[in-house]
Amino acid sequence: MPEPEIYIFESDQGQRHSYEISAAGLTYRPPGRKSVTVQWEDIRYLDDIPGLKVDVVLNDGPAIIPLYYGTRKFGALLTAVCSNLAELHREKIGTQTFKGSMAYFVHSGLVLGVFLVLVLGSVFYLYRFTPVWLFVLTITLPMALYILLQPHTVAPEDEMLVVRDFVRTRFIDYARIERVAFDFHGDRQAAFLCILIHLTNGRKIKIQRFENLTLLFIFIQTKWHNARGKVAANVPPVQPGNQPRG
Repeated sequence: MPEPEIYIFESDQGQRHSYEISAAGLTYRPPGRKSVTVQWEDIRYLDDIPGLKVDVVLNDGPAIIPLYYGTRKFGALLTAVCSNLAELHREKIGTQTFKGSMAYFVHSGLVLGVFLVLVLGSVFYLYRFTPVWLFVLTITLPMALYILLQPHTVAPEDEMLVVRDFVRTRFIDYARIERVAFDFHGDRQAAFLCILIHLTNGRKIKIQRFENLTLLFIFIQTKWHNARGKVAANVPPVQPGNQPRG
């Protein structure tokens, strides 16, 4: 049995919180209070509070376990929690399409609108290809392209992961996925959770500002593991007489 994983959060007041992850469940040790131990089956859902914490809401009673963003290796902590929940509910996961939050679409629309106004204003009121026009294009075009290429819809289907942005739709075979993990986008003043999908070719897909981001992670993790299990089940065993020679 693997050793439990321990994660530490120390607040600005010097208070120490610790989280212990094991195969059976989660143990939370808050400062000055009694430890709380729950099994994975006791968790109802996770509630992300951007920039602060992810609340673990339990089935019985009003008890909530806060997973603070400031925890050392917080991405690994949340990845471990969601991976265990994915393993627990693997047989119950169906198919669902996830979309970016309303705030995401409003922010994207504002950025693209500003870009369009600046470019059109430069075309009508400045001579083309003057230094000022090129400067406006240089500072706005990369930001607009970044927004256009950010995923706004993700569908973890049984056979592949479908990712849509404002330019294209990508159909990603689960065999191309090497790892799925949580990370941060932004800084301490404006931090947002994101999901990083590491592909076998070294590229990454970042998914951020989605409704139910933790649930989306569980869906992706489950579909990915199920696909890997099917591939492993279809690989014929190596016969003794056909073993490769060194």
